[in-house]
Amino acid sequence: MVTLSKPISSGQAQAYHREEFSNAKENYYTDGERVRGEWQGKLAEQWGLSGEVQEQQFAFLSEGQHPVSGEQLVRHQTPREYQNERGDKVQSMEHRAGWDATFSAPKSVSLTALVGGDVRVREAHRESVRTALNEMENYVQARIGGNAPAQTTGAWAVAKFEHDSSRPVDGYAAPQLHTHAVVFNVTEAADGNARALQPQELYKTQQYATAVYRSELAAHLQELGYEIERGEHGQPEIKGYSREYLEASSPRRKQIQEHLEAAGRSGAGAAQIAAHQTRDAKQPLSHDEVRTQHRVMAAEHGQQPQRVLHEAAHRAGTVLIPEEAQRAAHEGMSYARERGMEREAVVDERSLIRDALKHTMGEARLPEVRSEFDRRVTAGNLIELEGRAGSASRAYTTREMQRYEGELIERMKEGQGTREVLVDGNIRQQVMQEHRHLSVSQRDAVEAVLTNRDQMMALEGVAGAGKTTSLTAVREAAERGGFRIEGLAPTSRAAQKLAESGIETQTLQRHLARGESSEDGRKRLYVVDESSMASTQQLHTFVERLKAEDRVLFVGDTRQHEAVDAGRPYAQLQDAGLRSAQLDQIIRQKDLALREVVEQLARGEVRTAIGNLDQQGRVIEIKDRSERIDEIAHEYVRSPEQTLVVSPDNESRREINQRIHTEMQAQGKVSGEEYRVHVLHARQDMTGADRQYAQNYVEGDVIRYAKGSRPLGIQAGEYARVIGSNRETNTVTVKHHGGVELSYDPRRLQGVTVYRDHERSFAQGDRIQMTAPFHEQKLANRELGTVEKIDKDGNLTLKMDSGRRVAFIAKQHPHLDYGYAVTSHSSQGQTADRVLIHVDSSQSHGELLNSRMAYVSVSRAQFDVKIYTNNARAMDRELSRNLTKSTALHESQGSATPEWEGIARPASTQERSHSFGLN
Repeated sequence: MVTLSKPISSGQAQAYHREEFSNAKENYYTDGERVRGEWQGKLAEQWGLSGEVQEQQFAFLSEGQHPVSGEQLVRHQTPREYQNERGDKVQSMEHRAGWDATFSAPKSVSLTALVGGDVRVREAHRESVRTALNEMENYVQARIGGNAPAQTTGAWAVAKFEHDSSRPVDGYAAPQLHTHAVVFNVTEAADGNARALQPQELYKTQQYATAVYRSELAAHLQELGYEIERGEHGQPEIKGYSREYLEASSPRRKQIQEHLEAAGRSGAGAAQIAAHQTRDAKQPLSHDEVRTQHRVMAAEHGQQPQRVLHEAAHRAGTVLIPEEAQRAAHEGMSYARERGMEREAVVDERSLIRDALKHTMGEARLPEVRSEFDRRVTAGNLIELEGRAGSASRAYTTREMQRYEGELIERMKEGQGTREVLVDGNIRQQVMQEHRHLSVSQRDAVEAVLTNRDQMMALEGVAGAGKTTSLTAVREAAERGGFRIEGLAPTSRAAQKLAESGIETQTLQRHLARGESSEDGRKRLYVVDESSMASTQQLHTFVERLKAEDRVLFVGDTRQHEAVDAGRPYAQLQDAGLRSAQLDQIIRQKDLALREVVEQLARGEVRTAIGNLDQQGRVIEIKDRSERIDEIAHEYVRSPEQTLVVSPDNESRREINQRIHTEMQAQGKVSGEEYRVHVLHARQDMTGADRQYAQNYVEGDVIRYAKGSRPLGIQAGEYARVIGSNRETNTVTVKHHGGVELSYDPRRLQGVTVYRDHERSFAQGDRIQMTAPFHEQKLANRELGTVEKIDKDGNLTLKMDSGRRVAFIAKQHPHLDYGYAVTSHSSQGQTADRVLIHVDSSQSHGELLNSRMAYVSVSRAQFDVKIYTNNARAMDRELSRNLTKSTALHESQGSATPEWEGIARPASTQERSHSFGLN
């Protein structure tokens, strides 16, 4: 895999070069005193750099200077100390020399190359690194400065250093083949001037480079006669090695993982920090000592490297047959297209090629996959969009997505001004008289809805503006006007909340699964709540089924969280002219200072809002993660009633939940007598496309079948455990009721969810949340409650926050977790007196930390909010980031004609077939 470091200073770079990169003493399969290094890149070639990396050349480039003449190419400031807006002293970084991109071979590959002594495998690693770096170089960008977008140059200078061992752990330096590729912070712009690199695209290209490296490595290894299998993280492993030997040969990885688990950390950035923090003191080990250790370890595990080499030597190497490679590339790109377009309407070319390479894993190489990609672009199966300013990569969508968006907008426009007012004046007057308690904003919004003449309309309301109260008035008026009111929402929790307004409600997904609406002759008003969380495909299908007499009221807030799946149809419809009633007066926050902050967040003034929270003493900076989470737990336990904790990711949420559970027990607020319960948590990494292929299933996964299969003997609602999978035949083998084993092609079954098995210890008094709907008990996904009773057999009695009591056996519905902390997405629609928010900027990710997360999380609170962070200054920047789902259509620049008007429907049957025939 490829890991890209944080920026390294010129001093760090030169020290690393001297002490580590070029030092052969800790490379036990390298002869000589120095690791010579090798140059790569168009800029290096332009400067005449080739062969061995000289120390002076490296030093010059690390200072932003010409590697031969020493001329200053990139200007940089002298390090200085200054005071930030919080009064903290900050030391600026000296010149950024560049970044360390480390290519690590899979463990079985390292054992074969080093302990087994197959130099050809080492060369396969080198060639794979070279190809991946060439691909990364295509996306190199220059910083231009000012407000000018970055410029794609496709040229860099890289110094590579190949190493053959990991850092010693307890005196054992494990074999680990890896290459440090130092990317220098200099490129050349179109005007011929040297510029600093724009690192953003480097990080965006990291996963793509990993896929290229792994794909090339798999192909090279098969050519050498080795059999390949997919590892736990998608890496190509050489068959023939036991799990025990691989783990024994990975003490450094185990050391880092244990450190991360103890600290409650995860992610590449945290792993880099852990790698430095867990380094053992340097130990003088000779080459002979280390090689002897490796031979002893191999002998203890049955001389597996030698056996693997022997078998490969007697096996004909696999050379890709062009027709088979093309077939694999076609399947891989179909998978990549489906996977990418499931979550986003527009996908970066790197993501598409990355997923195709991951899927084929050595069955097709980059040239075949790239050729298939280009063929689809030419055929119209992938539609290139106009270049995005500052982007190094091209973006693509599909005709299907453009059609969905175009038809949805067209249907909305066709229905404008074509209907009678929703209800007549007498009914409106009666309802307004009965709802005198409505605020001015609520009255105006209700009036606007009831007098609307469009088939589709929107009620756009800021968080905490009283949408439920307003909808109660709308429902009463519409019912008196002869409408049957049906409520829909993208999630079961939102559907449950909408039902509080007296509207009979179900999830949008369940409504669509029912098929056509009933033919009872009644006109309907559909109220679609939390519309921002509905996908384009969902709303397109919903609108397609509307009858002429039906009306639709979309309810939502465009600044809150958007759909998980592709599109942002609610916002897109408003941009295209959907008429909206506005609920803009916030009533939830009882604390006036907090209300002002929420109003600022609703207007997108994130920095101002966070600054005000800071001035109010509501931002607490604690740098150490463990101490920070302890403080959140202490603060929660101090006053647990009506307190909600929000953390952006599931990993930190689980850690905070466990810490609060323990603290609640210590303070006697939760019983010390706890019982272990097996629970299931959905694999969030698996898309619908992933579930079609056996290679994505892992032994131990639990599958739930929403739909039954008579030929396979599977009942609807049944669970089964994965005991094996076969990539070649695309079959998954499961064990289900009664111990019956069954193998099937996952493409034959729809409506499956894949889970991982976990254990939780629950006690009387614990807060619980549902992690999937429990239809028999009428419990929604993410609904919260408290444990009143629990026993050793898993019999649970819960008092839900709604006031209902429910009793069931945990194994009947193992979709449970602690409910003290929730994610920001899960918190949407909830209200609490007090909210504690966890923001770790060191694990920043645009999909987690952004302005939507800030707005939704803070606006849950009625009286108080506290934000706990490692870095208040960085948090301010992360939460100001705007995250918006992509759309396949947009208004053409400089044109009065919206793009959707020319693309709503294919021009002919021939075009339709041409667009959709390459799946």
